[in-house]
Amino acid sequence: MNSRSKRPEWLSKDSFFNNSSFPFKDLNDLNEDFQLDPTVIEDYVKDTIRQATVGNEMLPNPYTLRYETFDTHNFLVVKCYVPKRVHPENLWIKLNRTQIKIHGLPKDQSQTIVLPVPILPAQSIATYKQPTLQIKMPKMSTGRFRDINIRFL
Repeated sequence: MNSRSKRPEWLSKDSFFNNSSFPFKDLNDLNEDFQLDPTVIEDYVKDTIRQATVGNEMLPNPYTLRYETFDTHNFLVVKCYVPKRVHPENLWIKLNRTQIKIHGLPKDQSQTIVLPVPILPAQSIATYKQPTLQIKMPKMSTGRFRDINIRFL
C-alpha cells in the first residue's frame, strides 16, 4: 500500500479539524504502530495551512500590486512593487484628482488606488525602475491665504 494513500489515525483526531484531542497530547501514546512518514506529515501540513487560510481576506490577491504612499509637503508619491509575472511594458496608468487606475495586470485585471489627498493629474509623472513603478503627483494646493480688506459700513 502506498504511504500517501494510507492516512494515519492521528490526522482525524486533530482538534483543528474534528474538535477532538490533539494527537500528541500524551507522548506515551507514541508507539511503533504510529509511523511518522515524511510524505504524510508534509500532506498534513499543507492541508492544515490550506484549511486555515480559506476565506482569509488578509492574504494578498496575486493579481494586485503592493504599494506604499508617501505624502510630502508638495507631492504625493505612490510606489508600486511590480512582481516578475507582470511585464512592465504592458502597464498603463489613468489618473484623476482622487484615484489611480493601473491597467495591464495578469488576467486583464486592473487595480484602483484611492489617494488620500487631491492631486493634479496633468502634472504627474510615472517612472519604472525594476521592480518599482513610482508615480509622483503634485498635490492640489489649498491656496494661499490672502488679506481681505474689511469694509466698515
